[in-house]
Amino acid sequence: MLRFAPVSRDPLAGTNVAGYSLEQRVGEGGTATVYKATHGQHGTVALKVLRDKLRQDRTAVARFLREASFGTRVQHPNVVRTIELGQSPEGLHYLAIEWAAGELLEGYAKRCAPLPVDEVATIVTQIGDAVHAAHANGIVHRDLKPENLMYDPVTRNVKLLDFGIATSTDVAPDERLTRAGFFVGTLMYVAPEALSGEIVTPAADQ
Repeated sequence: MLRFAPVSRDPLAGTNVAGYSLEQRVGEGGTATVYKATHGQHGTVALKVLRDKLRQDRTAVARFLREASFGTRVQHPNVVRTIELGQSPEGLHYLAIEWAAGELLEGYAKRCAPLPVDEVATIVTQIGDAVHAAHANGIVHRDLKPENLMYDPVTRNVKLLDFGIATSTDVAPDERLTRAGFFVGTLMYVAPEALSGEIVTPAADQ
C-alpha cells in the first residue's frame, strides 16, 4: 500500500539512480518509496525504490520482483504501464512505471462529492475494465481501493496502481508469500474470505 501526499525532504531526492533523476518524493509505503523522476529515454516516470533496510529481506525483494512481473503481464489503458525493473550499482532495487496524470481517486472523491452520475459511471466502468484485464491474466489485485487508483478529472481517465500485494490465481501453496492464517490488504476494503489468509480468487477484487 502506498500513500501519496506532501512529504518531507528525502535523502534520495535530487540524486540519480541508474540513470533516473529523482526530482521529488511523492509517496511512501511500508516497503518502498515513490519518486517523480526523469529519464533520458523514458521521460517522466514514477520510480518506486525498495527501502534500504529491506535489501536483505528475501520476502520483500520477492514481492517487489513479483509486482514488476505482474505489471508487465497486464497491458491495458487503465493500468499503469511497467517500464523497467532493475538494481542500481549502489544496490537499490527500483521499479519504473508510467507517470499517471491526475490525483488519487480517494482525495478527488472526498473533495468533490457527490460526483455526477455520469462521471461515477465512467470511473466505475474503467475500474472494472482494469480489474478484468488483471483477472484475464491470472492476477488478483487484493488491494483495490480509491488510494490505488489515479484519476484525471480533465480527461476522466482512470489508472489502476500498485500490484505490490497482488497474487497469481495459479500460485502453488509452497510458493505463497503470505502465510496461512494471515491476510494482506486494507481492512476497510479486504474481502471476507481473505481475512483468514485463504488463497483468494478474482471474486476478492469485487
